[in-house]
Amino acid sequence: MKHTPWPALCLFLASPLIGEYLLGSLPASMIFLLPLMAAMYGSAAILIREVARRTGRGWQSVFLLAIAYGLFEEGFVTQSLFNPNYLHLRLLDYGWLASLGTALPWMIYVIGIHAVWSISVPIALTEAAVPARRSQPWVETPGAILYSSLFLIGCTLIAMFTYRQLPFMASPTQFAVTAFVIVMLCVIALRLPRPDDAPRPALHPLVVFFASLVAGSLFMQLEYSASAQWHWNWIITVLAQVVIVLAFIVLMRGRTWGAGHRFALAAGAFVVYVWKGFETDFLLHGRGDLAGHTVIAVIGCALLAFVGMRVWRPRPELNRRPTA
Repeated sequence: MKHTPWPALCLFLASPLIGEYLLGSLPASMIFLLPLMAAMYGSAAILIREVARRTGRGWQSVFLLAIAYGLFEEGFVTQSLFNPNYLHLRLLDYGWLASLGTALPWMIYVIGIHAVWSISVPIALTEAAVPARRSQPWVETPGAILYSSLFLIGCTLIAMFTYRQLPFMASPTQFAVTAFVIVMLCVIALRLPRPDDAPRPALHPLVVFFASLVAGSLFMQLEYSASAQWHWNWIITVLAQVVIVLAFIVLMRGRTWGAGHRFALAAGAFVVYVWKGFETDFLLHGRGDLAGHTVIAVIGCALLAFVGMRVWRPRPELNRRPTA
């Protein structure tokens, strides 16, 4: 696979399959929308990865660019950050701030799931599947132009459909502030120093896996349970979201990372979507989609196991003694 486009194509499909279908936001019966979702999600993941790898940046830059993508999608394409009745779900009622024109719990949640699960996890898992090309660019200039064009087409078509079905338009100030933050995130991501040797020892991959699984599960469950079940004040929810994110960053930051650790981190997050996806799918689509969603989850877990075997398979060439 040294010079093939397959890694990029795999990422092109993995991003929407994880970000939309595994989570249960889109039912299995709408798998025909995969090319459109891939044009937006998959192209964004490829372009973000290419920028980071070609400039020699690390995962901090990938994550900042992924946050910028989340802001772009939810601020411009769907406007869920600002539409009080997006998809008639009233997502902004909990924690609504008139001064910002949005709700902080939803903003943190939706940008977080895009940054982690829509972009970063698919990149990490696809790179784990092709370890020999993990740090290399995957597309040349024509490919970059192609995926950039697909991204613009996908975003435009989805925005046109959303605007037509949900007649709402954010204010010029909201658009301007969102655009400014996106630009600043991109600038910071491309000015971060290149990764150096980590000063802290590596955690065991199992610790990384369970830390990712627990932190991701708590973050996801807060969005629903804090308001609907626990009846928390939204300020407490925001503080809890921030604490979860910061605690996880402190635990993981500055450590030595190997292929097993990177896979364990992404796999833990992936499993969060496996279990959460059934709940989301049932709430949004009812029992009728259970069989189809189960198929998606089983195939996803099988592919995750396949990537894991590639990561931890014995490599005889690494154990050979040098000849005289």
